[in-house]
Amino acid sequence: MKTLYCTTITSSALKLIRRYEGEVSGSEATICHYVHEEPSKDKHGRIIENAFKVYFPNSEAICYTLSGEISYVLP
Repeated sequence: MKTLYCTTITSSALKLIRRYEGEVSGSEATICHYVHEEPSKDKHGRIIENAFKVYFPNSEAICYTLSGEISYVLP
């Protein structure tokens, strides 16, 4: 389980989080049953500072930033 700071979240990211028993309440997102986490990278393979991807068992992922933005990552 992981708790993230959340200021904005896309509807697709929220659906994925809830599919795996997570929840968003106020400024906190609780992520459950994720498989692994890694730094987010741009299209050239460079690591994006303060951005991370969290993968779930179905291979779908969300991206979050330390500033509180959470979005769904297209497969």
